[in-house]
Amino acid sequence: MNSRNRGWILLLMGMIGSCWPGAKVVALETTVVISPVAVVAPDGSICGQMAVVIQSDGTIAAVIPADQADPALTTVRAAPGSVLTPGLHDLFGQLGCGQNTLIAGTVLFDFELDAAAAFDPTLAELDQAATHGVLYSTIAAAPAGILNGSSATFLCLSGAEAYPMAAGRPVYALAESVLQSSREPTSRAAMISLWKEWIGDGVAKNKDPGILFCPDSIDFRQTLSLSWKSLPVLVHQGDARSPVERLAGRNALMVVGPFLEDGNPAAVETAIRAARTGTELAFRGGLPATPAHHLRGSAAIAVAAGLDGDAARRALFINPARVVGGDSIGIIEPGARADLVLFSTDPLDPAARVLHVWRGGQRLLKRTRGSIRELGGVR
Repeated sequence: MNSRNRGWILLLMGMIGSCWPGAKVVALETTVVISPVAVVAPDGSICGQMAVVIQSDGTIAAVIPADQADPALTTVRAAPGSVLTPGLHDLFGQLGCGQNTLIAGTVLFDFELDAAAAFDPTLAELDQAATHGVLYSTIAAAPAGILNGSSATFLCLSGAEAYPMAAGRPVYALAESVLQSSREPTSRAAMISLWKEWIGDGVAKNKDPGILFCPDSIDFRQTLSLSWKSLPVLVHQGDARSPVERLAGRNALMVVGPFLEDGNPAAVETAIRAARTGTELAFRGGLPATPAHHLRGSAAIAVAAGLDGDAARRALFINPARVVGGDSIGIIEPGARADLVLFSTDPLDPAARVLHVWRGGQRLLKRTRGSIRELGGVR
């Protein structure tokens, strides 16, 4: 035990149950316990009567049965029926971009463009999003070139300093948006030819296959015709013609949505068909242009259309973290960041309310009235 922890004894130890097998924890001076509470497990299931232990460094020390928590520790008593989840994740919206823009496409293969340059940590909309449980924002340039620089992921916390949550991943596109009259490629045939050359010379040798925007069915079909060494994360909206059945056995991860009540039902069905092949889904964001409840709304719509509840929760929490390569976010387990949201009930229920929010173990004590919709878009 190092000098920082000297004098402190092992307070919490034991089996965590079927959801979190076998972990031990050393409790620190400012340890806080949230208990008893139902918790969203890494596999998307909900485990009841648990306790989540938060250390002074803002990380999760343990997830244990509630009856194993030391009653002498500072405890936040969860309301009956409430569910503790990781923070929600706004994928590929403009949350935090402010007046900055991400311009891509002037260079077909743009290695230098870094989405982080467009992020403004001083915007109050970040804290506004956090009151609704959205704790992470991932931004990327519009898919106007084949390689559009790298993505950037930040904690939704306003202030002078930005808090990056994951290293940027390369952002590719195989889509109509790449075609421009001012430069090559000007046709789909030329674009596919460039992609084949690129895969042969670069992508196949790259350890990170990145994130690929292929929104339409023709984009998706041509994407799967390429000889990938490792399939990238696919950002795909799709329709009834999308051959998602070809993803079976390929360990695919696909970003879908957002789904809205008056949206395209074919896009929802495409996501369901993909999930039936074993493909993991992640729900795309869109703040601040879309309503504050858009992420959970997408999940509820997908579940109503036939998506398994556990798969929908993975698509809300752990899978967005996988999309961006965030190792310590999107999950409630020992060592992860204590970025947590306590909902009044299962977050898949549209009626669920945000009761409490923690960022890095720090509890937000006040909720801001209003919604993200009222921010009026990117300023």
